[in-house]
Amino acid sequence: MNDNDKGSLASDIENGVKDRKIRELTASIAALQNTIAELEASCVESQAGRIASTSDHSSLEAEKQALEAENQALKQQATALSNQLEFIQTSHRKALARNEIDLSKTVDVIVPVYAGLEETQECIESTLASIPDWAQLVVINDCSPEPELTEWLRARSSNDEFILLENETNLGFVATVNRGMQLHLRNDVLLLNSDVEVANNWLERIKDAAYSKERVGSITPFSNNATICSFPNFCEDNELLLGLDVKALDDHFSSYGTQNNLVEIPTGIGFCMYIRRDCLNQVGYFDVETFGRGYGEENDWCQRADKLGWKNYHQLNVFAYHKGGVSFAGEQSPRKIKAMELLSELHPNYTADVMSFIAADPAKKARQQMMARIIATTPVPKVLLVSHKMGGGVVTHLNELIAHYKNKVHFLLLSPGEKENTYALALTAEGAANKDRIIFDLDQGTDKLTDLLTFVGVGNIHYHHIMGFSKEILTLHEKLKCSYDITVHDYFLINGNPTLTDRNGRFCGDDLTTMDQLCIEHYPVPMYMPLEDYRKHVAAWLRGAQRVIFPSIDTQARYANVYDAKTYNAVSAWHIDHHVKQHDMPVKAPQPSRDLNVLIIGAISKEKGAVLLEETAVALSGHPVKFTLMGYAFRPLHSAINTLGGYSDADIDKIIEEVKPDVVWYPAQWPETYSYTLSIALENGLPVIVPNIGAFPERVNERQYSRVIQWDMAIPALKEFFLSLAADPARLNNGENKRNILDDKGIKLNKEFYQAEYLNPEWQRKGKLGIIDYKTLINHVEVTRVISEQLSQKEVYLAKLWRLIQLPGVKVVARFIPYRFQRYVKRRLSNRAIHEIVK
Repeated sequence: MNDNDKGSLASDIENGVKDRKIRELTASIAALQNTIAELEASCVESQAGRIASTSDHSSLEAEKQALEAENQALKQQATALSNQLEFIQTSHRKALARNEIDLSKTVDVIVPVYAGLEETQECIESTLASIPDWAQLVVINDCSPEPELTEWLRARSSNDEFILLENETNLGFVATVNRGMQLHLRNDVLLLNSDVEVANNWLERIKDAAYSKERVGSITPFSNNATICSFPNFCEDNELLLGLDVKALDDHFSSYGTQNNLVEIPTGIGFCMYIRRDCLNQVGYFDVETFGRGYGEENDWCQRADKLGWKNYHQLNVFAYHKGGVSFAGEQSPRKIKAMELLSELHPNYTADVMSFIAADPAKKARQQMMARIIATTPVPKVLLVSHKMGGGVVTHLNELIAHYKNKVHFLLLSPGEKENTYALALTAEGAANKDRIIFDLDQGTDKLTDLLTFVGVGNIHYHHIMGFSKEILTLHEKLKCSYDITVHDYFLINGNPTLTDRNGRFCGDDLTTMDQLCIEHYPVPMYMPLEDYRKHVAAWLRGAQRVIFPSIDTQARYANVYDAKTYNAVSAWHIDHHVKQHDMPVKAPQPSRDLNVLIIGAISKEKGAVLLEETAVALSGHPVKFTLMGYAFRPLHSAINTLGGYSDADIDKIIEEVKPDVVWYPAQWPETYSYTLSIALENGLPVIVPNIGAFPERVNERQYSRVIQWDMAIPALKEFFLSLAADPARLNNGENKRNILDDKGIKLNKEFYQAEYLNPEWQRKGKLGIIDYKTLINHVEVTRVISEQLSQKEVYLAKLWRLIQLPGVKVVARFIPYRFQRYVKRRLSNRAIHEIVK
């Protein structure tokens, strides 16, 4: 048989199949017509027969009523059959006119549409460009209120690339989807939200997976916004990782392969959910009566399927982009609450099943494997940030770096693990996407860590803090054979005491012998070694750095007293916020017509001057000087201070507007290396009072209404100083500022460092994709999840304890609890800043 004969035979078979389907429809129409006629005849015949056989008048009346009820029921049945007949006749006419009945189409991709022209266009175009010949796109316009959307759909469907159905009235999501699923009763269906984009051979992979096991009920792929199927963060709405588009991301996911690519889940997610027809026939359609216009309907369906032995799966080798909440967005919140209540009633096990799944998170390693692969192929330098896990200004600076060099550098983050002698690695340091941690047990060495960092192509390590790390961290760059930078955020590298303060929270002074003696009483030397050995390790580490970056001249000068500045490449550069935010705002002159309103900002420890603040406020009680703390102290302070409590960045402007401070006071008792709370005052153009220690003097140099005072001024002198300002606030501007207690040694500030010099093209390294198996790298390590808003059990206790000591009756007693004991208890319970725990 030649090719023409084969083609003719294939055409005959195809036409024969279509003819058979049309004959089946015609037969269905005839059968329905016969049934309706029989029902009508049965109704009349039944009535006549019963009346003829009834002689008694009273029983005749009762029989008459029964006949009328039966007649009404038969009419309703006939009406329902007539409606079904009309639907089949309409489908029959469309089939004859448009030749829609095509058994070569085995999957209907159903897109319900209500609103969002741009999103719908992107969805439809991406679907048409990627679905195979055996799939049919079915778009259903649910009576959209947007005329331009309706017009575009009609115009775009005119060439028959997809089927367009239009609801005459708005039916809601559930009924609209059901209409689509009943269109072709032999086809599998894939439900696709109109705000989803797809790419590559996504549907082939999904269909293959749907038939790779027995009794597969539903399949849901990965997406950026798909709750338990979300990537990179589980159960969150994510941005597309590294700014990649859906095609690029799905390319990576397709490489995951077909082996072990399905994870059983308690429910599919309706944004992109494949359903086999044999399952749909047994389970039935979505429950319109219970779930109305939508939300929860696919969860209910999946639970019904599960009870009948059909399993729901999350597919690991497909990615779809879900913008989220566009098409049917306006009516979700109240229905969501109601839907969850209904689901709990219908399926009492549902919530527990979902919680168990979330706790187990069986796809977590797959997410990290894909992250590693994607990062390894991203053509930007990769830099490993090394930092402690205690929050504060270090984290603020890390976030600045990440934001400032977005799309120019990819940052990873390494921190100490929760368990002793472990490291925790986040493959991306970006706050929005670093919720999973890969845990490395150092008892098994560092090879697994260095293999993974080598695979993704880390070309530089930027050390920010080594508190909590073992000494192996100082030589990690050697194993990676890469350069490294060090940013100094405090004085931990001098003797382990970050603030160089004594037991009372006061600066120990610049005499090295005295400093070491007092500091070590307060903090032990790190890494379980003598101070001399510790300094030798640090000195060698500083010498090997590409750059040692200090956030102020004062910090660099203070380190030069301990480590010979000629042996390492030092750079003094204020943090990035100084350049990207307006720190040179015109300063608002304080108003002399009212009490002097003094504001203190931040989490005030002893080192930051909490005791000095309290004693000063008490001394000035009854005088025209008022103190407000925007933040909190290490213990409850005297009522002479109005303590506002914790705040978020979004609250700052509002609080300042309400407080209307005349001046912001920084009573720090240690040489702060930068002070982000000072940045708040500078950005808002507020007058300031700062100590002549640390970075403060250089940051307010030549600024109006910025007074530099002696850091250890006695209370009587402070009282006199504030009373003089209350009498004449202009003295802030014309007083004699104190010089910094430390000589700056002629050090110059590099004002363009982060703008022009930080990046280094030598950091660029090619990842080892194809050389190292990225799945194996993560298969044999622990992956755990960080939930930023969730407190550990210890942190729950800490929050309760904190609230307890704020009670009036407990405050007085709490003030007498030794600070060292308070600090010990707090750190035993959590290393996080207290404002991250008590909100």
